[in-house]
Amino acid sequence: MITRETNLISIEILDEAIKNALKHAIHFRHWFDRLRDAFKGNEFSFTKELLNRVSEFQRITSSEIVDLSIHYGIENVYNDIINALKHDGYINNNDDPKVYRFNSPLLRKWWYCNVAN
Repeated sequence: MITRETNLISIEILDEAIKNALKHAIHFRHWFDRLRDAFKGNEFSFTKELLNRVSEFQRITSSEIVDLSIHYGIENVYNDIINALKHDGYINNNDDPKVYRFNSPLLRKWWYCNVAN
């Protein structure tokens, strides 16, 4: 709750704002649809699995990405996918060059609730 004396926002207000934002799934669905249109076969499976893991664990390391690319047989092109995900605003490695996270906590939460599970 916002109080006039301190102008603090409570955890409850933040939680409610997040819930309300996530109710508008149409605004988030295009993020998934864009990937489905851009990648096919194992490239799409790799991309979806990568983002599923990031949504669940809030991060993924470069070595985990390499292992995942080998699993899907795309070790020669996975860097292009990572660069596309970074360029299109899905993930970043700004805090640590070897650790990737979602750019948006709202997109991460939506992905976890609607795609990963």
